[in-house]
Amino acid sequence: MRIVLVNSNPMKPPVTPVSLDYLGSACENAGIEVDLVDCSVEAHWSKKLAQILTEKPILVGVTVRNIDDSYFASRDFSLARIIPVLEEIKRLTQAPICLGGVGFSIFPTETMEFCGVPYGICGGGEQGFVKLVIALSDNTELEAVPGLIWMENGNYRKNAILPVPLEKIDLASRSLIDNRYYFENGGQVGFETKRGCSLNCVYCPEPLIRGRQVSVRNPQNVVAELTNLYLSGVTVFHTCDSEFNCPYSHAVLVSKAIVASGLGNKIKWYAYCSPEYFTRELASVMRDAGCVGIDFGADHGDDNMLRRLGHGYTSDDLIRIREICRNHNIICMFDLLLGSPGETKESIEATIRLMKKIKPERVGISLGVRLYPVTRLGQEIIETSKGNLSDNPSLFGDLEDNESLLRPVYYCDANLGEDVEDWLHEMVGDDPRFLHGRRTDANLNYNYNDNPELTEAIKRGHRGAYWDILRRLSEGIAPLLEMPSESVKKP
Repeated sequence: MRIVLVNSNPMKPPVTPVSLDYLGSACENAGIEVDLVDCSVEAHWSKKLAQILTEKPILVGVTVRNIDDSYFASRDFSLARIIPVLEEIKRLTQAPICLGGVGFSIFPTETMEFCGVPYGICGGGEQGFVKLVIALSDNTELEAVPGLIWMENGNYRKNAILPVPLEKIDLASRSLIDNRYYFENGGQVGFETKRGCSLNCVYCPEPLIRGRQVSVRNPQNVVAELTNLYLSGVTVFHTCDSEFNCPYSHAVLVSKAIVASGLGNKIKWYAYCSPEYFTRELASVMRDAGCVGIDFGADHGDDNMLRRLGHGYTSDDLIRIREICRNHNIICMFDLLLGSPGETKESIEATIRLMKKIKPERVGISLGVRLYPVTRLGQEIIETSKGNLSDNPSLFGDLEDNESLLRPVYYCDANLGEDVEDWLHEMVGDDPRFLHGRRTDANLNYNYNDNPELTEAIKRGHRGAYWDILRRLSEGIAPLLEMPSESVKKP
């Protein structure tokens, strides 16, 4: 059995296709031969495809990481850019194509129809993709393939998504992807410690596509993965977890395992965290494990808006976690999501004042909320719009013939006024801590999609989370250069 995996994401700086690395390991462990075409690495990916597809594979798997960039100022529809890759695959082989990835799982049938492919796997693919390959090889029924979507007799059929038992499988090898390339050209390499999210943010599709039940990895397997990557020359990482500190106990165990391995003083890493479950104890052990920066999904600084967005923490918690990070020498960024239903200029003013008071190293501002039909907010807006999105003055984007919201649609409360972007720009002023943009100038300093400033900075030796690289550039701080690869004893 032989398959081909394709990373079709053309984003610059390049983002590590972690899911393909994990999927490749699962396939190889099942006795499936895997070839890779990475369009981020291959300057002439069409030639690479022609070479790899000469010998017909059973299946071609293509990852769809992003449907769009979720950025109101640019409204980029990223999915359209993978069509040339898919067309080239179809031209070169009769083998069927299967889509997967986080972006795909939000809009599975819509993406399959848009791309014209016969198969898709929702959720984690380590089980479903392997079983699909075996089913196609043996010509057996597809009903037992978890997470599979396929076309049959003119209708889409869907199998139930089953959680991947992460604690029982080995994801440590990371041997399929050229991770050193992503470190040198993307500034960091991603890794997962768990999947799923139990939080209740009204706008976020993550719990619905990855599951509300959290599945955690064995901390020792995470350490083995980081060790393998370190020995290959990678020294700066970023977690791919929805929120590293949920569940709290697992974050502590992973951090302690990294410390015990001796990696804590050899690597640097960044994490996404929730303000709701963050303590001095966790900050201390994360810092000992090599964590140097945290991006908190704060969303807002107004308590009423925090409740509306589905959060259980308050503005006082933001003050508290900022002080914890400062005391433990961890830089932090607070990501804000402004403009959702009920937003007022007064609530935005209170939030900006709070950020200027507590002074995180960076504050990311997203004005306008990307709507997804699987979320509570998306469903509410669709219901109130009664099938006519263009009649809602708070909606922006592709509003015609787009009931599925596959092409990006954003909500920005009309009561804020037409001048809200300019008003917010003036309120922030020239404070370098704030990363934001307007549709009129599409300031790219907060949009990491095809960002030439970041790409050039990484070439000059900068490493780390993109917001931290932007901070270093604006403050004239020297690059976070690659650390020497010393010998590390494997766990």
